[in-house]
Amino acid sequence: MKLNKKIFSGLILFLLGLALISIAADITNRCKQQLNCYTILVGKKASADGSVLVAHNEDDYGDIIVNVRKIAPRNYGPSVKINLGHGGVYETEGRTNGFLWIEATTQEFADSFINEYGVVITSDACSSRENKDDLTDGGISYMLRRIVAEKARSAREAVKLVGELVEKYGYRSSGRTYSIADKNEAWMVAVIRGRHWFAQRVPDDEVAVIPNFYTIRQIRLDDPDNFMGSRDIIEYAKNNGWYDEAKDGPFDFKKAFARPSSREPVFDGNTLRMWRGLTILSGKEWKIDGDYPFSFKPAKKITPEMLMALLRDHYEGTEYDATEGYKHGSPNRTKYRTICTSSTINAFLARLNDKKPEPLSILVWMAFGKPDTTIFLPVYYGVESLPRGFGYGPNTHDYELFYKQHFEPTELQAVKDKLLNTRVLRFEKLVEENYGHLIEVVKKELYPLEKDWLRGHQQFEARFGSLYHRNPGKAMRSLNAYVAKAGKSLVQAYERLEKIYLKD
Repeated sequence: MKLNKKIFSGLILFLLGLALISIAADITNRCKQQLNCYTILVGKKASADGSVLVAHNEDDYGDIIVNVRKIAPRNYGPSVKINLGHGGVYETEGRTNGFLWIEATTQEFADSFINEYGVVITSDACSSRENKDDLTDGGISYMLRRIVAEKARSAREAVKLVGELVEKYGYRSSGRTYSIADKNEAWMVAVIRGRHWFAQRVPDDEVAVIPNFYTIRQIRLDDPDNFMGSRDIIEYAKNNGWYDEAKDGPFDFKKAFARPSSREPVFDGNTLRMWRGLTILSGKEWKIDGDYPFSFKPAKKITPEMLMALLRDHYEGTEYDATEGYKHGSPNRTKYRTICTSSTINAFLARLNDKKPEPLSILVWMAFGKPDTTIFLPVYYGVESLPRGFGYGPNTHDYELFYKQHFEPTELQAVKDKLLNTRVLRFEKLVEENYGHLIEVVKKELYPLEKDWLRGHQQFEARFGSLYHRNPGKAMRSLNAYVAKAGKSLVQAYERLEKIYLKD
């Protein structure tokens, strides 16, 4: 049977079109994987008040709801079997920690957790050279960080647990760096597709910045106080042709395992963000194509305010300020990928300090949207319940229900108009359409609230500490009232703005 030439040509064009669409989708997915998130870790001697600090912008794509809940601890008995979602089952002892869950619905790698012991885990995608899977029972991905939140009582314990899970099941994604901290120390844990990983501790007097490439450089297998990981990590790189000691010199983790980029540094989506964090916090000049360190000493002691400003940054005042001071559209959508950017869905800053009274030792400053167009709200882990509108769903731990609701958030979609995240996004969208004008409204109407909380929380903590020794019950009621009042004042501020700017 002969095929008509026109039909044949049309079929060829159709197939070529499908191939191009597939290639484009793959490129898009790879870009999304490579260009997500930004984290800063601050050692306790590098911060102004002796706290370990973790600051993070979460960047993702799609119809996502930021759902924040405080989950109570639970004991399932002597042991519990955890469904890892891809065929694997992890059996462990039945106790779970309580934790604050910053959920990004439907996403495999976007949730952040702060548990009752002050263990924080969040992450940044890091594309590795590895393209072969080495998995057992489908490997591990989404459940890794929640298992860490549920089980670990210290950052060091959390790092070891990440390594155990990666080695046991194999990691499903190309690569990632998990930032893990507690009230004493901070770590970065780099994982590679398959079963290899390596972790480095941030020195107490230094700061570490990570965009979306590996930042661990020189490693010390003989220094377990500051390094942990796969014992065969160097041999593994050699066997894959990624490291040649004679040619490359001392082993460099980043150079060996990071997927090379062919783009110019200013357009690779990562270098500028790394450069900006280093420049601002170190007070030094860095070359765009320079050799960036894993960590560094800051120019001055780091405060939450400094990190909030960095999470909001669009390279203002530099040659990479593409909107010239917001004269040309939104700075979140330019030819340069900025720290705060179009895909940023939420941000947080965790202050971890064991010198504070226990109910105040974990303070999380939370932004329910892009941090430039909203503000950071103070939430102490010790509060008995979160303000209304923070999240939806049960606070009682339930493995199967949590997993189902995360990836099939039908119930949450039905009530999302009642959530703070939806209110923040609604006004954020308006600001993005007229950024130069409305960012000034945000600074006038919302930023003063944040400044009041930043100034006032220290006085509140002093009063609480004094009262807590005399009357713990009354002190806890004051803590609940403080967080509730902050949440209510933010909602009221948005209600005022909506009456003016969202009349339709």
